[in-house]
Amino acid sequence: MSEHTVSLQAYAKAVLHCAKYPWAAVHGLLLTEKRDGKIRHVDAVPLAHTWTELAPMFDVALQQAQRFAASKGLSVGGYYAAYEDPSETELSAAGALLANAVLAQNADAVAFVLDAKQLAPGSTNPGLVPYVSADSQWRRAEFAGAKRAAGAVFSLENSRVLAATQTLVAERAEIAVHDFDEHLGDTSLDWLLNPVLSERIRAAS
Repeated sequence: MSEHTVSLQAYAKAVLHCAKYPWAAVHGLLLTEKRDGKIRHVDAVPLAHTWTELAPMFDVALQQAQRFAASKGLSVGGYYAAYEDPSETELSAAGALLANAVLAQNADAVAFVLDAKQLAPGSTNPGLVPYVSADSQWRRAEFAGAKRAAGAVFSLENSRVLAATQTLVAERAEIAVHDFDEHLGDTSLDWLLNPVLSERIRAAS
């Protein structure tokens, strides 16, 4: 059974990327470290809001993200997505293909889908629905403390993650998110590090 912890930096950045484009399908990657058999998702790398298919652009972005992760002693260990319909929390067929591309490079990789209704102020449930690969299929799991779900345990790193992220959403911090799509139009935008947003998230912790 694998144990997964999601940091504030990873959770908030993924949620804010999705919040910036509420009308679009959005996806990105999670950077991960593994210690003593436990997996911690420490950061997010926003990919796109204009394309969601397995395509050469995804391969290029994934390769760049892998090199960036390696330079930090991390790996690409997760995929996240949000869909045009905010009530949709099932991993789509296209999303499964993208998650499989990450899984092919990292056997511990998992996927998350945004659950927009959980982002309301005061919500005590995470706004990401986890999926794990089992028997060549992506199976839905849950953030449930120590409860076993689809062979994995998912938790947030501490009790501040939800409240801090809700505050950042309320403050419209998503304007500082830049993804690979935007970088293609303006190469000065740092989609891998997102330094301004990263610092703002750290300040909110």
